[in-house]
Amino acid sequence: MSAIRFLRWSADGRRSVLTIEPGPAPRLTETPAPDDAAVPGAAGIALLDAPAGWLDSGAVPLGALLYTGPGPDDLLAAVAEGRTDDLAPTRAAGEIHVDAAPETVWSVLADVERWPQVRGDVGDVRADGPAAPGATFTWSAGPNRVTSTFGAVEPGRLLTYVSTSAGAHFTHVYRTEPAVGGTLLSCKETLSGPVVAALLPSAALQAGVDSWLAGLKAAAESR
Repeated sequence: MSAIRFLRWSADGRRSVLTIEPGPAPRLTETPAPDDAAVPGAAGIALLDAPAGWLDSGAVPLGALLYTGPGPDDLLAAVAEGRTDDLAPTRAAGEIHVDAAPETVWSVLADVERWPQVRGDVGDVRADGPAAPGATFTWSAGPNRVTSTFGAVEPGRLLTYVSTSAGAHFTHVYRTEPAVGGTLLSCKETLSGPVVAALLPSAALQAGVDSWLAGLKAAAESR
């Protein structure tokens, strides 16, 4: 099967072409769209003709499968208030008890350059400095390069950030609360982005959240 292309446009005037290459490990790339591309409505996504045409016979409605969602700035404003993108088609949540103090658990999570010790598929973490609102860091999750920005940073209580990778946007909200014998660590994550969310359903994101929480527990309890 050949590559599939979509034209995406948003109310703020941004337009891009998303190309998905099918296969055992589907690949998504995003390139700028021509400024003169005619689009219906303020925001949406449309399948492009192959090989060189623009809009197909009709634009696909902005629905669950092809949900574009808010932009990075709006998502960052949401996580700064401890909220996720509740309309995102791909969502996951979990919690785990950790035999360590909330401050210890939170510090493990906030120390991003040590994330490779939490889970083996995380690597090459580069941070501009300590966790702080608006601070950015980059990291690799398997073959994917990710750019993240911190939202809420409340030591021992709350840590949130937004991540972008290959046209997809993730929200992450972590809370640490005192519990009998230690800490209750909870997490909520969402994924939005046309086509990408279809490739990573909630069950897959949930598996990642569960393994991440287990890794954080092991790292915090070993301190």
